[in-house]
Order: sequence, then C-alpha cells, then structure tokens
Amino acid sequence: MMRTIAIIKQCLDWEKKQILASVEKEDNVLFFDNEEELRKSEDCENVEIVFGEPACATIHAMKSLRWIQMTWAGANKYTSASDFPDHVVLTSASGAFGAVISEYVISGILALIKRLIPYREQVKSGGWSRIEGDDTLEGKRVLVLGTGNIGRETAKKLKCFGAYTVGICRTRSDKQLPFDEIYTIDSLDTQLPSADVVVIALPGTEETAGMFHAERIQKMKANAILVNVGRGFIVDTDELANALLNGRLRGAVLDVTDPEPLAQNHPLRNMENVVLTPHISGISWGENMLTRKRILDICCDNLMRDKTQEEKKNIIDFCKGY
Repeated sequence: MMRTIAIIKQCLDWEKKQILASVEKEDNVLFFDNEEELRKSEDCENVEIVFGEPACATIHAMKSLRWIQMTWAGANKYTSASDFPDHVVLTSASGAFGAVISEYVISGILALIKRLIPYREQVKSGGWSRIEGDDTLEGKRVLVLGTGNIGRETAKKLKCFGAYTVGICRTRSDKQLPFDEIYTIDSLDTQLPSADVVVIALPGTEETAGMFHAERIQKMKANAILVNVGRGFIVDTDELANALLNGRLRGAVLDVTDPEPLAQNHPLRNMENVVLTPHISGISWGENMLTRKRILDICCDNLMRDKTQEEKKNIIDFCKGY
C-alpha cells in the first residue's frame, strides 16, 4: 500500500538516501524545506506521515494524517495543545540527544567551578591574577532529575570526573542505571539540601511546570549549582535570579529559560556565575553530525516499523506528557 510521507526539513543528500532506503518503491516521499511549502502543496491533504514539527493548523489541513515523527525529544508543543487530533500518533526522537546534551551539562558545570568566565573577563580587561573560589567536580554530589537518555548519559560522564550521582525518576525501575543512588520524585525535597549540583533533565509536563519554585530553590544547598536543560518553565526564573544575586547559589547553567528569550535587561544575562545559552544544548553541527544521524536513525527505524505494522519507538503518552 502506498504511503504519502512528508519530510519538513532541509535534508542533506545522505539523509534523503537513508529515508528513501527505508520506504517501499511505491511510497510517495515528499521533501519540503519548510512548513509553508507543505501547506501550499497539492499533496497536503493526502499526507499520512510527517517528519518534523508542524503547527496544529497545518496538522488539521492534512486530512489523511495518522502519524507525526518529531525530530525533537520534547513533546510539550503538542501535549499542551488543546486541538491536537486524538487519532494522530506522535513519536519523538528521544534517545538521540543524550551524548551532546550531557557534554553541554559537563562543560557548563566545569566553566563555573573552574571560574572560567571571571578569568575571561579579567584577561579582557588586562588583569592576570588568580581568582579565588575555584573548585573540582571530583567528590561532588550531583542530583540528576530525569533518568532517561539525557540523565543517564550525564551520570556516566559525571562519574568519569569522580562525582557521586543521585538519580530522581518518576517511577522506580529494575533497569540497571548508571547512578550511585536512585529515588523517586517524592524524595526530591529530602535530597536537595545535600546536592552540590542539581541537573534538571525533565520533560515539560503539567507535573514539572513550576517544580523549582521559591521554596524549593531555598531548600537547595548553599553554594550549589543549578543546571536546566529540560524546559524553562520548570524553574521560577526570577526566584533563581534572586538566589544568585543574594549569593545563595554558586551559579547556574541555563540552556532554557522562562520566558525564552529573556528580556534584554534581565539580570541573568549579565552574571559572571551564569552560563546562559539560547536553547542549543541539543544541537551539534560538528563534522561527523552524530546527533543528526541518531535522529535520522530513530525516524527511519520507525518508518520501517510502520511498514511492517510493528509498534513504533518513542510513542508519546499524552497522559504523562512524554
């Protein structure tokens, strides 16, 4: 049976070849550089499968749509939408980003504890002297919220530096995980006061929204570091800024914020103890394009599974939000 498949991304030649190798000869595979091209296409109503993250208005224009394969790990764009069609299956690219995002997490923590930002500013202004307060990651207790692909890869790398890793998950599992200890989310408040570093690698859901409010930030260990590579709305941005300005926390590594982007005059933009980036921790444009290849492998595997009517990987549970 012929399937009409729309790919919404600027594909390289090797990506097109891999996608075409995952379909039947009779399948109609359409490549679009952007969503507008898809909407204007005469094939729009016939599209059954989409690779990408189309707007809900475009989704409704695809009358034959039955499955969306995202190239993202997070699905809150759709799980929080009131008009997402019930009959459309949604799958993510979860599992593709652990390696690159865990590198970002480690580099951000090291930049703070080695005082690299103050040193850079000092050298730029002509200084050349030791800055007090440098530290080591070895021996630090790191609390990792989220034991999925990103959390597990982060824990693996942290252990290479001699850190002690504690995982926080939604539900306990018998899986062998790379943590020294693991607890469920109801133990978060008892674990926070002893953590030197807290890494948030949670999905954006109703349960995680506002999780790090003022009281919870106050429970963190004095001089701790907060890292957020989950979703910006998990952390109360202004309360975090206040804790940093008042010296309660050592620093923060933030790839996501609420709002995003932050206002031009927001204090987090100008703090030497904050590593702030515009939601880029999952992007890797290196020559080997490993992250891009991992995303495509997941998408094409699911495309093969769809062809053989096997259960797809990474199906989003709208009740859980991931």
